[in-house]
Amino acid sequence: MQDVVKELRKNYERGFGFLFQQIEEAPDEAWKAQAGKWYYWQHLYHAFVCIDFFILPAGGSVDLGPGSLDVAMFKESPKEVLSKDAVREFGKAKKAQADAWLDKLADEDLAQKHEGSSSRRNMDVTNGMVLSNMIAHNFYHVGCNDTVLRENGHLGVY
Repeated sequence: MQDVVKELRKNYERGFGFLFQQIEEAPDEAWKAQAGKWYYWQHLYHAFVCIDFFILPAGGSVDLGPGSLDVAMFKESPKEVLSKDAVREFGKAKKAQADAWLDKLADEDLAQKHEGSSSRRNMDVTNGMVLSNMIAHNFYHVGCNDTVLRENGHLGVY
């Protein structure tokens, strides 16, 4: 049975949809603008890199795509701006990876421990927590970027 997973997946899809919409709708000045200390595009890149943090098995290697770990994790300011194309294509690959994980997830799996996420967080984390954290994390970064859009005279996507 997948009734709960199916319902949660609606918000998962919605959040990813907003992230991709923010790529398409960001004018150049917003794409390169900062939300606090970090850049609009960097929030998107970070959200996509974090898919690995959430769903990789224990010992899995993080795919950084077109950037670096320090830029993805907001530890350093980027030396160059990643293009929309680079972020979009990386995001598509990360979403496909997350989709494959979700496709295998059944309701009865939600209470089971996710070994990879648990090892990275040094605490017991269930598959349900992984899914809910991934959804919340994506929406958080949608909100960060909607602020940039609005501060630059554009409509947000959410």
